[in-house]
Amino acid sequence: MSESPIFDGILEQARSEAESLLSKARSEADEILQEADAKARLAAQEEGKATRTRLEVLDMRRENAERAYERQVELVDSDAAYRAVMQEAMRLFDEHFRSPASRSTLVGWIAEAAYGLGQSGAKVSWKMGEKVDESMLREAEALLKESFGFSVSLSLDEGHHTKDWGVMLSSLDDKVYFNNQLDVRLRRAARDIRKIIQESTCKAE
Repeated sequence: MSESPIFDGILEQARSEAESLLSKARSEADEILQEADAKARLAAQEEGKATRTRLEVLDMRRENAERAYERQVELVDSDAAYRAVMQEAMRLFDEHFRSPASRSTLVGWIAEAAYGLGQSGAKVSWKMGEKVDESMLREAEALLKESFGFSVSLSLDEGHHTKDWGVMLSSLDDKVYFNNQLDVRLRRAARDIRKIIQESTCKAE
């Protein structure tokens, strides 16, 4: 203690004010630290959510990419199977049209083309090597009359021949025609052929 009561009072007051300021500073510092800690935890949580969201997005992208790849593989396999089926079909039809058994097939194709053409008269052209004659035209006419009540007069177009197995029918004025060649028929059936291939692939899996 000092010998001066006044001086001692001033010191005591100063000490008290200092302790009060220090306590307040500690309290404010604690609040700041707590707030900072809370913000840090919140930021960590939000960052965690953002990270999880990014990971989920990446997982979705990966799954989509995998599905797209698998689909692409399926399409490639399906295309390869389709080409193989078409090649085999062409080979078998090539054998068929070189045999006497092709006669009834051609009669049916002639009748089908005549009905599709829808003319009262039509000319029939065919591939060199096929055996198409007048008797086949009469059979096709009779088949149409019997099955559909459709009358048509067919004649051979000796001056023109198709490039593929099958027949091509044209109107007498050559303005309209019906292509019933093998390649065209197979292309018409392409969707059904692909469907059969896909269903067969699914069953195999």
